[in-house]
Amino acid sequence: MKLHIFNPGHDIALAGDNEKMTAPHAVRQMQMDLGFIPALWADKSDYVLVDNSSNAVHGNGCKSYLQNVKYIDWNDLHKIDKQKLEVLPWGWDKTIRYKLSVASEGKLDGILPNNTQLENIREISGRNWASKNLLQILLDCDNTCVGESVAVNDYNNLIDVLDNSDNGLAYQYVLKAPWSSSGRGLRYLDLQNEGINDHLEGWIKNIIRKQGLVMVEPYYNKIRDFGMEFTAHVNGEIEYLGLSVFSTSNGAYMGNILAPEDEKQELLSRYINADILIEIRNAISPMMKDKLKGIYSGPFGIDMMILNGGKIHPCVELNLRRTMGHVALDLAQKITEKRIMQMEFNAGHYSLKIKN
Repeated sequence: MKLHIFNPGHDIALAGDNEKMTAPHAVRQMQMDLGFIPALWADKSDYVLVDNSSNAVHGNGCKSYLQNVKYIDWNDLHKIDKQKLEVLPWGWDKTIRYKLSVASEGKLDGILPNNTQLENIREISGRNWASKNLLQILLDCDNTCVGESVAVNDYNNLIDVLDNSDNGLAYQYVLKAPWSSSGRGLRYLDLQNEGINDHLEGWIKNIIRKQGLVMVEPYYNKIRDFGMEFTAHVNGEIEYLGLSVFSTSNGAYMGNILAPEDEKQELLSRYINADILIEIRNAISPMMKDKLKGIYSGPFGIDMMILNGGKIHPCVELNLRRTMGHVALDLAQKITEKRIMQMEFNAGHYSLKIKN
């Protein structure tokens, strides 16, 4: 039996690296409103942990796709039978483990990740790890693969890294916190005009002070976002699940296309040679098998971009957790026609909608 948890504050928890972290209000609201979404992929006999078990799916537009799971809240955890129980949060971090331990009065401690596992998960989840370990390997897949990412741990060194030449785009660089949630840890830098103002300088120094470094990447002329979704099994095997074709706004997730694999491949092949995607996929599996075995088992995804001129950025970000791309893949198996999955925020509440 499985216990599923949607904890959208996972990426923020990784950044803070504090088991008693309190997520921002917007993230807590998202968890309250969308805590039901594991019912989209759970089995009928599974538990889904929500903030309010009596009102778990109110006001959302995907009820018809949900399994008839058992919703429980945090007050029920100390009563749950841990025998043969598997705990599956959206992502593992110190905060979710601490909350589970406290709420279950320690009864779940024996089946939760230990400190070493959590530290390794956090390291691999960082943008610097992906830059050094994944990106460099994937760039060798084809001469159309491009991507640069430099870790800088001192503000003065950052100034030395920046090139003031005009690339013809709105920005020349994207600065990224090593750990951050969707869209929150990004800053765009235009050296041709405003440059680094006092506010941006303060942000950079604060990220370096709190997280040890900041990532510096060129600003690319993006045509389309997409990604590849995987599962790492306990025995170390890496299973490829499918493509995620999605949209973002200023780095924040907006929605996914729900369609069969061949339709998504056809869509991407309008811009690139789709055979290269196979090369990239085949390079990811053995590398991640070697790095994750004994550390992490569960879903993960790698975000990518198609750039102007038929180029591919093969590793914008590694998400060592379940992603909305995984949700889209599960939903796509339940529909017969192409749809769009969108996350909406209206009147102070989040909802997940399936649209034509």
